[in-house]
Amino acid sequence: MKTSVLKNTKEFLIFPSSPFHFDGTFHKSSHFLDKLSDWKTGKYWQAIRIGKRLFGLKVENKGEIQKPKIKVSVFYDKNIFEKEIENIKYEIIWRFDLNANLKEFNKLAKQDRRFYPIFKKWLGMRNSSAHNLYELLIIAVVLQNATVRRTVQMMNALLDNYGIKLKFDNKEIFAIWLPNRLKGVSKQNLRDLKIGYRAKFIKQLSQDFAENKVDEQKLRSLDQEKAKQELLKLYGVGPETARILLFEVCHQYNTFDHIAPWQQKIYSQLFYKKSLIPAEKIKDDIKKLYGKYSMLAVHYIWEDVFWRRKNEKIDWLEKEIRL
Repeated sequence: MKTSVLKNTKEFLIFPSSPFHFDGTFHKSSHFLDKLSDWKTGKYWQAIRIGKRLFGLKVENKGEIQKPKIKVSVFYDKNIFEKEIENIKYEIIWRFDLNANLKEFNKLAKQDRRFYPIFKKWLGMRNSSAHNLYELLIIAVVLQNATVRRTVQMMNALLDNYGIKLKFDNKEIFAIWLPNRLKGVSKQNLRDLKIGYRAKFIKQLSQDFAENKVDEQKLRSLDQEKAKQELLKLYGVGPETARILLFEVCHQYNTFDHIAPWQQKIYSQLFYKKSLIPAEKIKDDIKKLYGKYSMLAVHYIWEDVFWRRKNEKIDWLEKEIRL
């Protein structure tokens, strides 16, 4: 495994739209623990790839909910160009949805007597993805049909064999490989890491991205239906993965149109306090309440229960996630 030590730093400020919730945006408690980032209250670290070059990021909360300000420290080796700084800043703003206008959503949230305490607690939280499209697809593949524990094992095996370790700011953060890194790697090599059928998905997706068959920047600008059709062309991407990508990569808030069976059980408990409610009823009820912000509203309520899990045992949730 390659290790890069990044000693040089460059700093800049970003002023997200108000209101803004730093920790709710930069740390998603529902995500499985990985070696790709680190977080503690008010601070966040990750690697970011611009072109073929990797940088270390440290993001710090320097403002307040109504007067947000974040400080970004970029760690690099040798030198850094102004264009690279501009691209890093753009990617952070886009990936973490820092320019989002949530005024209409916040007004809608106030009308929901039952869940408004949750919306108020997380006021200004954004849906976000720390990763580019290829990286997020790799994560989506190891999430398929697996318990959280199994997903962590597969991701760690892949990173240990093909990832890159960055050392900066007294942290060790991993980065996912470039797609062409797997060009000479056989499906059997990948299967030997005990990732099963996912080997063929990772191999084919890596080939497609290495051949530039996917334009992430263009995808971000497409309307929902066109973006969905482009995503469904990708090998191994079905309705659920497409929904995740539309929400996290494209920041489209009204993508609550597919519910996986394991999610159905959690939604049933969250919204109805029952073990199993028909998926169609859940979708209809949520869309009636939140309209074009349906997925964003669900995201707030979903993340809240996983944040609660940090401090209290929620028996029905532990049964479903099987960590």
